[in-house]
Amino acid sequence: MPLAIAVPSTAAPTADGSETAKASSTSANQPSKAEIDKAGQIWATKHSKGGIPWALAEAKQTQKKTLVPNETTPTSLTYANPDGSLTAEVTAGPERIEQDGKWVDVDATLHKAADGTVKAKAHPTGLRLAAGGGIPAKSIKATQDAAPRDLITLGSQDGEQVTLKWKGGLPEPQLDGTTATYKNAVPGADVIVEATRTGFEQYTKLHQRPDGAYGYTLPLKAEGLNAIGNADGSVTFTDAKTGAKKATMPAPVMWDASTDKVSGKHEHRHRVDMQVIDHGRGDIDLVVTPDANWLADPKTQYPVTIDPSTSALGNTFDTYVQQGETTDLGAQTELDWGNPGTKNPDGTPRVARTLMTWNTEPFADALISSAKVEFYNTHSGNTDCKAHGWDVWNTTAGSSASRWTKRS
Repeated sequence: MPLAIAVPSTAAPTADGSETAKASSTSANQPSKAEIDKAGQIWATKHSKGGIPWALAEAKQTQKKTLVPNETTPTSLTYANPDGSLTAEVTAGPERIEQDGKWVDVDATLHKAADGTVKAKAHPTGLRLAAGGGIPAKSIKATQDAAPRDLITLGSQDGEQVTLKWKGGLPEPQLDGTTATYKNAVPGADVIVEATRTGFEQYTKLHQRPDGAYGYTLPLKAEGLNAIGNADGSVTFTDAKTGAKKATMPAPVMWDASTDKVSGKHEHRHRVDMQVIDHGRGDIDLVVTPDANWLADPKTQYPVTIDPSTSALGNTFDTYVQQGETTDLGAQTELDWGNPGTKNPDGTPRVARTLMTWNTEPFADALISSAKVEFYNTHSGNTDCKAHGWDVWNTTAGSSASRWTKRS
């Protein structure tokens, strides 16, 4: 911020009547550093409504914490405090989006839009689903020859899009909060889509044991993106021009209807084979082949849920690792840590650690006076309901390759 100060000078006439500059014997009054700082603060406060100087002045005057509107982002809020400090509230995922010049809370609740499609009410990447249509295939085998139709479209603001397709017709979905269920998309199986704050999860639920081998193909269109199949079964989407990582589809898994009495989770899980066939120009086939022996095993309780695809456009990635688990757990909508009170077949406890990422840009290079972290606890394996302490420390970022055996 420039600050101009005019200092008057004295002038004496010369013999020809003109004036020449003459230095005064007394120096002009120079403002002190405190006066300059105060003038600068007044100027910044007047010209930065919604910015940090304005908010600091408001907080001091009202003696109340004041939001700094100009610093708001999808994952952070900044407040000015009466004592002159700032507080940043940062979330791992998007809490709000900007619509028509205003910030609104993210709302993944699904509803039928005027154009007939199913959309999330307020979604960072404009999630939309098929409203149904066509004639559903008569069997999972018949879907292989059926024409594909858009099932889910996830599009970011910069024009990149991921569209997951389903081969065959789809019934009108039954909507329940953030979940859309396409009942009997094929005989004995439902197609289920769950909207999340960053993307979606798509499941296929088998209500009865299939007769023989079971598999299907999910066509996928990735505009502006390239898809790469990884050794662990996950799929990475990168920017077609820059190569920057844009989205992750974790390795697919399936689980049966049984739940653990202590953890309450579906612990009878199994890896699902998925082949990635890239036809070029963003046209990709995901060939999903569940283990026929696991599906046929009498110990497997139906219905069985096959979870082949989870997608989120953006670089936010959270996951957890658990002793005894050898698959990628980044597809889970919940994060686990601690000891759930259950054991692996070899007797080792199923201890878990969560790997989370926060965007710390709002307070980069700032002097941090205090910090705290908060989580929503949706389930606990403890039966005594006693409070327990947890440790949080800095580590390398989690990825689809994170495993308990690779922890540091």
